[in-house]
Amino acid sequence: MIAEVLAMPTKKLDKNDIMLVQIDQHPQFAYDPYPVSQSGQQLDLTQGKVVLEPERETLFFDKISPQLREHARAWISYACHIYSNYALFSHQHCWRLLNIPDDIAAEDVAEKIQEIYRELMSSERSVSTKSILRMMYKWCVEEGHPYFDEDFYDYYLDSIKFGTDEGKGLDVIMEIPGRGPLTIKEERIFISTLNSVLPETLTTHELQGLVSLKCAQVLGMRNIQVMRLKFSDLQISDKGVYTLKVLRAKQRGQANNNVYKIRPITKTLARLLSLMKARYEDILGTKITDDWPVISEYYSVRDELVKQQVKITKMTYITNLFRMVVGLDFKVTNRRLRKTFCSRLIAKGTPMSVVAELMDHSDLQQLEVYYRQSHTVAKKLDDVLRSEAMDILDAFAGKVVTPDNASKRGQGIFAPSKNLNLVQIGSCGSATPCSLQPPLSCYNCSSLEAFEDVDHKAIVDTMVEEVKTAFGDAHAINILQHKNFLAARKFADMFDRGEL
Repeated sequence: MIAEVLAMPTKKLDKNDIMLVQIDQHPQFAYDPYPVSQSGQQLDLTQGKVVLEPERETLFFDKISPQLREHARAWISYACHIYSNYALFSHQHCWRLLNIPDDIAAEDVAEKIQEIYRELMSSERSVSTKSILRMMYKWCVEEGHPYFDEDFYDYYLDSIKFGTDEGKGLDVIMEIPGRGPLTIKEERIFISTLNSVLPETLTTHELQGLVSLKCAQVLGMRNIQVMRLKFSDLQISDKGVYTLKVLRAKQRGQANNNVYKIRPITKTLARLLSLMKARYEDILGTKITDDWPVISEYYSVRDELVKQQVKITKMTYITNLFRMVVGLDFKVTNRRLRKTFCSRLIAKGTPMSVVAELMDHSDLQQLEVYYRQSHTVAKKLDDVLRSEAMDILDAFAGKVVTPDNASKRGQGIFAPSKNLNLVQIGSCGSATPCSLQPPLSCYNCSSLEAFEDVDHKAIVDTMVEEVKTAFGDAHAINILQHKNFLAARKFADMFDRGEL
């Protein structure tokens, strides 16, 4: 395909005439080979070299490693609208720094690129060169180009510092704002939002967005994996267990391009996939075959139905559409939910080898950052709980009373203190049997009559410490983000500050 394109005669295009060069192995890899630069020059990227006018600087694509020439052409096609010719010449120099041996196996190219990047970033090269290299890697990740790994970018390239002491670092919850795992608060809001949504009321694009995000939440699936899903991939066993045949996330070489895994899924996700198929059939007025992509584009040509897989950019569009229609005011993408999925596995004590298998990581070192992140969160758990609990209660729903003013006798609520002696923290004002789990759930209940002469902060601190001791810091991350713990922490802080 590339050879055929390179053999094409030079063609002058109108500004509205766009040609795309595609690589069969990666259909999302596309670019305009005849872009117009900032200086108004129409570049011919099908040639081995391009002379930039009026500077007469030359871009030599033939001097770039063969495995990355199309990446470089795609980058120049994109960057020439934004950057000066001098900048493009510098960019070409950076592409040439990524010197991949000709005899290296295709499945080892990504690892070789990462090795080169580590060497360059730890070298004495200029800050501007390192910055360009990082920018190019980020762009290739976001465009979904082969050999460029998003986790390597997020957890290595984007976290390192060079040239200043005020460079980027890793935060306690969200490694990189808008791209790391959902925070505790964001995840809680996201889950409650999904539970309240009626899928039948969504438009087709909004429903597609919901299906895509649900796949990422349940299985940690990337955009490209969702794009390749077909309705035939959904199966149900004799025992009623739903499974999904999922494309391997990490495609290492041509031989691994069509490797699938059978993954169990929730009934909710299975119902959403069935609803998606029913939606297409309702719109088209006809039954569709199981080989349809779950996220489909469809149209008619001469009264014959035509279906096709959506482009990678459409995935971003549909997820953003769903996010906006349900009122989520923070960024939610398949990428963030995949990282949340991984972080939650780590927090639950899942062995690294199992997580690597589920995430399709062949390099266990890539996962170490998740373990470091969980440890950091655990160490700062008290601060995290306080910050994440701010939206739980705008005001305490119960009452603060003296023991003599309890409304009902014999309904005392007891909790252990620091020395493990039981302390009466209050009384229940409800006349109906309690279906909650005292004493923790009481702080989130409007029937609580909390006693004003009790050190509620110490009581809640004891509960938190008991959870940490019993389950360990990593498991405590998940347990302590429950709304009852957050409400108890919020009440204790307000009480301690005299706000109740």
